[in-house]
Parts: sequence; C-alpha cells; structure tokens
Amino acid sequence: MDCVSELYVGVDVHESKSQVAVYKSDGTLLEERRIRTKRLPRYISSLPGEKHVGLESVGFIYPIYDALVKEGCDVAVANPNNILLIARTRIKHDRVDARVLGELLRTNFFPRSHIPGEETREKRLLARERVRYGVKRANLKNSIKWLLKRRGIRVKKPFSMLGRERLRSLGIPEISYRLEELELVERFVKELDLKIKHVVSRDHNAKLLDTIPGVGAYTALFLSSALDDVDRFPDSKHACAYVGLVPSLHQSGSKSRSGHITRQGSGWLRRNLVECARWAVRKDPHMKAFYERVKGRKGKKKALVAVARKIVSYAFWMLKRNLTYVELAPWKNDWGGSPNLE
Repeated sequence: MDCVSELYVGVDVHESKSQVAVYKSDGTLLEERRIRTKRLPRYISSLPGEKHVGLESVGFIYPIYDALVKEGCDVAVANPNNILLIARTRIKHDRVDARVLGELLRTNFFPRSHIPGEETREKRLLARERVRYGVKRANLKNSIKWLLKRRGIRVKKPFSMLGRERLRSLGIPEISYRLEELELVERFVKELDLKIKHVVSRDHNAKLLDTIPGVGAYTALFLSSALDDVDRFPDSKHACAYVGLVPSLHQSGSKSRSGHITRQGSGWLRRNLVECARWAVRKDPHMKAFYERVKGRKGKKKALVAVARKIVSYAFWMLKRNLTYVELAPWKNDWGGSPNLE
C-alpha cells in the first residue's frame, strides 16, 4: 500500500469493535479487518495516501468523526436509511456493510449527511433536552389525571396551586409521588427555558427567528440549529423537505398524486412548528389569512401543517438575507411581489 495515492475506507461502526474495508480507487479491496473502535482513528491515520472515510450515523458518531477529521481524513457520514435505499443487500453482516460503504464512497454514490459544528451540536442537544423534559411533564400530568379518573375523583384544575394542595390532601401515595416528580421536572424545565433564552440572546440566527409570530425562544433555537447553514439548501422548498413538512409524491407513468407529509427529520421539531402555527394564526393577520384559505379547501389539520411549512420557508429566507420577520415583510412578497418566498 506504500504507493497508493487515494484510499476509500468503509467502516461499519459499533460501540466496542468496528469492521473496516479499504479500497483503492480502481475498486481493488486491499484490506479487511475488525478493530477496536477507540483505535479506529489511529489505524486509519496510519494508512498511506489521501484517506476518504465513509461511516453510518450512530448515536456516538461525533467523537469518531472529529477524531478522523483531526487526522486529516475526508469523512462522510450517511443516514442508515439512505444507505438502504441505495444498496439493499440480501446478506446483512458487518463485513458486507463495511464493503458497501467503501464501494458507495469510491463510486461517488455515498449519500452524505450534514454534520454540524460543535457549537451547533450543543444547541441541538439543549433543545432536545428541553423536549425530553417537556414530554416527561406531559406524561406525568396525564398519569395523575388517569389515577384520579380511575378512582372516580374529580379535581378542578388539578395543576393549579389550589389543585395541587387538593391532590396532596387526598393522601394517595401514587398521586403524591407523581406530583413530587412533576414539580422536580417543572423546575428542570424552567431552568432549561432560562438557559435557552440566554443562548438565544447570544445567537444571531435564533434571535432572527424569534421575531416570527408564534415562535418562541425554544423553537427559534430548535429550528435555527436544525437548519444550521442555510446555504446548503438550494431554496426554501428543500429546507421544508429537510424538516419533513412537504407532501410525499407517488408517481407512475403519467399519473401522480401527493400523499401525507414525508415526516423526515425530527418529529419533535415538526410538532413544535405545528404548535407555533396555532399561535401564529392568532397573532398575525397574514398567517391567519393564509390559514383560512387553505382550511376552506383542505381542512384545519392540513391548514396548520401548511402554516408550519410557511414558518420554515420564512425562516429560510430570514436567515438567508439576515432579516427579521417584519423586514422580510412576507405579506407583500406572497401577493406577487419579488422575490417569491415559496
């Protein structure tokens, strides 16, 4: 391998050990081996020539990616679902997977995913942590309501100050435990909200998105960190597709029909955007007018999804042009002004 100028390395990553397949540019398989994952950067850096490395995304991919980039490798990461769409194999094991990754990389069919910088990753993690505790809070409230219903007990506004005193006075251990846990979770939510507001106050992109009616600091940070560098999207439609808010398309011959939204990307981000859409149609006359037009043709649910898609589209252009919502003035552009914001 001493005279090799370029190598293509497919790596099937696992927590303890990973499978590696090394190819020359002409397709010759030079080496296959199974090595400890922690030794992977050192091994690949020891290979001669320019190294192109292909990995499937896993939950702990960032430290491996950073270490390989630090070693001077060209590193490509792919969503496993996209790999399956391109190269589905009848036989599934680590050696085959590593070979597939190496071959896709060598032949330029590797479906690269965007890897955000370290700062953006931390913002994403903060937003997702807020999601987790928000879900825990909702689950605990639903659990308490169910325990009350099962016992035939009615408490008006159970989570108000007076309602909580009433819950404690019942002396039911299951409810008391959940109420204590709920209050702990609510404290974490408040702390996370304060931290998010602090981060948004120092994040220019998130501050821009925070000016959209119905969008708060939490969703502004969530959406701005998800879109990251908007220059990677050709237009706003691609940004909406990335978030999973565009209709799926079923086409055969001359016939084509649109289906449900694709639901790609973060489901919690989409859910947040739809909730923001509910508030946007109350606060913004332009959003409300658009919502009413779509509702008349397709119903309330699809109209809300359409408003959520509008929010992402506007967010794209706001970040692209460094404008607030008022400066973007979509109510002018949407009615034939130039340029079109769709």
